[in-house]
Amino acid sequence: MGKPTPKAEVMRYLKSQHYTDAKDFAGECEPVVMIAKGQSVQGTCKYGTRVDYILSSSNSPYKFVPGSYLVLSSKGTSDHHIVKVDVVKVNSDPQENLIKKQREPRQKVVRITHSNPSKSIWKINTTGHTH
Repeated sequence: MGKPTPKAEVMRYLKSQHYTDAKDFAGECEPVVMIAKGQSVQGTCKYGTRVDYILSSSNSPYKFVPGSYLVLSSKGTSDHHIVKVDVVKVNSDPQENLIKKQREPRQKVVRITHSNPSKSIWKINTTGHTH
């Protein structure tokens, strides 16, 4: 059948939605697949086209490590090559930490005193304590 024509519509859409392509973290040179016989092939499949992707949404706590994207030969085990990239979890925003601390459960100390036994009137004193 020959080399299929790559379809780019899905990738264009995902990039418009601010997804990051791991291939942008390949370093200074184009990633190349090294085949056992010493050939070098661009792309992620046997036709030399790119059909396998690793993407990350803009709000992900994980970011790609610069220079870590790589395509490795599957050495005849598949018609797709191995695509890999290293990721690291980024420190969360200090403002998020403040919000999380404010959401911790608060303990209230409640004192109930029987102020007038004949009329069953109860007085409640509430003091808020945060732990």
